[in-house]
Amino acid sequence: MIRERIQPDIRAKSNYLASFRFINIDFGKKPPQIKSWKTHADPEKKQIMLDLDISYNADIKVDAGFTEKTPIAGIKSIKLEGILRVILAPLMEDSPIFGALTVYFPHRPVLELQWTGFAHLLNIPGLQTLSEKELVNQIGQIIVAPQHFSHPLAARFDLAKLQFLEPWNALRIRVIEAKNLVAKEILTKSSNPYVVICGGGTTAKTRVIHKNLNPKWNETFEILYSDLPDQEIEFNLMSDKGVKINQQLGSCRIRIKEVPERGFIDKWIDLENVKSGQLHIKVTRLRLLSDPTQLEEVKSLFLYAGCRGNTLECFVGASNFFLVFQVLKVNEQSRPKRDNEIASAVLYTYIEKGRGLPVLQMKKDNLKALAVVQVGVEDNVKKFGSRINNGEAEWKKRFQFLIRNPLNEELKLKVHNEHNKPIGSITVRLSRLLAASEMTLQDWLPLESTEQNSEIRVKLQLRVSGIHSIVLISSVLEYFQL
Repeated sequence: MIRERIQPDIRAKSNYLASFRFINIDFGKKPPQIKSWKTHADPEKKQIMLDLDISYNADIKVDAGFTEKTPIAGIKSIKLEGILRVILAPLMEDSPIFGALTVYFPHRPVLELQWTGFAHLLNIPGLQTLSEKELVNQIGQIIVAPQHFSHPLAARFDLAKLQFLEPWNALRIRVIEAKNLVAKEILTKSSNPYVVICGGGTTAKTRVIHKNLNPKWNETFEILYSDLPDQEIEFNLMSDKGVKINQQLGSCRIRIKEVPERGFIDKWIDLENVKSGQLHIKVTRLRLLSDPTQLEEVKSLFLYAGCRGNTLECFVGASNFFLVFQVLKVNEQSRPKRDNEIASAVLYTYIEKGRGLPVLQMKKDNLKALAVVQVGVEDNVKKFGSRINNGEAEWKKRFQFLIRNPLNEELKLKVHNEHNKPIGSITVRLSRLLAASEMTLQDWLPLESTEQNSEIRVKLQLRVSGIHSIVLISSVLEYFQL
């Protein structure tokens, strides 16, 4: 799993890490200890959860480098303590009773690593300013929800049926201000604070405010999260030291379930592991809509206006366009001048497979993928590859993009071979999805600029933020004079 899932993610971080590899992976024969456990049943979701309080303290051998035989750094021992959650789902009538097993850490565990050659890691571009603690924290993010490992128990069970596979939920996080922070600069008796937000597999950070112990950011971020239970949003306050290693000013966290289903929390939170400091945040739960008329209150508004049967359906396509227009208008009016651009929608992409591609054969010890896909919206670009390309390459990759304006943005997909030579490209205007049923497109799309008939099978789903749904649909009714 480390080579298949973690190694590709590390390589994708930077061009300098393109040939990074794990050379030796040996966790020894000492098993983790289970100190206690709890069982939770959820009949509605047809699942059983086991919370295992584990402790793992052992000598291991994990070596990494850039060539097959020359490690530059490694880990010689590990200490890991925390709650490991096991989900058995979905419940089935036949043996083996459950469709799949899913394992993850709902909260960040205690993680301590003993390194070999740590100084060599810091010579890699992009890692020079990291402290050992920060590097361990980044490794910890890999094993904390929403990151998880799922394995089918039943024969031919499709893991795509698991309800927590896609992050169908969204939070809007406003980092407002902090107060009474500790001073890390001795001469100025101040700090240069900024906030790093981690949650939903996403990391974002505010701007740095120099020489201030009571900074005001008023910056907004949006994260997507899945239905894995008990996920958290973590806020780490740091003091910027320029080219030197940044210093910690404390941290705090909230559980996503603290945010009301149709509301928000607005609170000051005490910072942990420091003498003083508080952070002021506002977190709002967003509803992502595939069809405005799916909401009961929206249906009531249409029916109140006199729409019945097919008459109601005929307004769905037009209302989708107008809904987006109104979301954009509300977002622009509510956004502070120096704030980030607020997303009005989310694009879910599933790049499944290709057909009719030029056939390429993998060479021995070849680290490069044979069929590379680059997919993106605006400046947000994802890149991934397939190790097999016999003309029928498979990727089965899922990505999500926060969309500011689906009326004029587009998805661009490009396919290259191992030598970075273009095979073809696809462009899909997101406005096309607004007119589609449930704002979803699933089809084989032809690659442009190809010498042969090559196609990529994709599934695109657009979901519009429904935070102001009643107000927006009222505007739709007014617009159509209903």
